[in-house]
Order: sequence, then C-alpha cells, then structure tokens
Amino acid sequence: MTDAWGQFKSFDGKKFKAMDAEFTRGASNLIGGKDLTACFQCAKCSAGCPVSDKVNIQIHEVMRMLLFGLKEVLETDMVWLCTTCYTCQERCPQGIEITDILFGLKNMAFKKRIAPPGYSGARQSLYDKGRLYEPTDWERDDLGLDPVPVLNIEDTKRMLKKTGLMKLEEDV
Repeated sequence: MTDAWGQFKSFDGKKFKAMDAEFTRGASNLIGGKDLTACFQCAKCSAGCPVSDKVNIQIHEVMRMLLFGLKEVLETDMVWLCTTCYTCQERCPQGIEITDILFGLKNMAFKKRIAPPGYSGARQSLYDKGRLYEPTDWERDDLGLDPVPVLNIEDTKRMLKKTGLMKLEEDV
C-alpha cells in the first residue's frame, strides 16, 4: 500500500531504527500488553478489522512491531483509526487484549506529540462544550428536533482534569 487514508504515509522503503527492548517492555506494561508474546501472527485480527483497507499497516503487523521494539509503531494510522469495535480482540485465538493495547499506544503516541491534526481540537471541544460537534438550532429545526439541549459540562471537565487528558501535551 503506497497511500493511507490518515495522515501517516506508507512504510514502504523506510529504514527502521534498531530494535528497542525497553520499548517492548513498556508496551508489555500497557493494558493487555502482558500477552504480547503470545501472538503467532495468524492475522485473524487483521482479517476482521473494519478499517484494514484504510490504514498503512495492519493490526497483526502492529503486534509484530511491538514485539520487535519498533517505536515507529506509534506513527501508524492503525493507532488512530481503530474504531474500538473489539473485533480483533474477539477473533484472537490467544486471547490477546489487542484493542486495549491500541488504547495504550494512542496514549503513548499522544504524549510524544504524535496525533492527527484534528485530535487536539476535538479534545478541546469536548472540554469546552461537552461534545465533539455542536449542532446548531437550525440544523435540528430542519430535522424537526427540539433545540440543542444545554449540557452541564462540569462533570465532563472534572473527569478530563482528573484523568489528565487536558494536560498531556504539556507533560512532554
């Protein structure tokens, strides 16, 4: 595959840096990561993935990159385009918690400032407005819906502050 749907490009022709055993150990500490070594590359995870034709690297290849300690795994589309449908995890004959590993990889990538351009804006919108998209009253009126409900976003703000999501970039 030469092009990818997301912001990241193909790894065709890319020279990878040396394998990093520390990175593999760190990935093994992610939620579900303890089972990394159980992956025998059957590719059932990739075969069932609904975004497999949209990404620059398949989920079974992500698992292999983790085992090999290749930090470039954080630059893959799969980390951000995963729909968290858990199909890969359900199909895995080894019971590896693949989707949970992807959640951890997303956090690792974000802490290293590797994220799609719209992610920070969406995060800020969630904090400021309590939703990712704010529909207008005229959009709802066209659909015959009531006006946009007013949200009490204090609980959302408290949760985002408590989880540290709003200050992740500052921690880098």
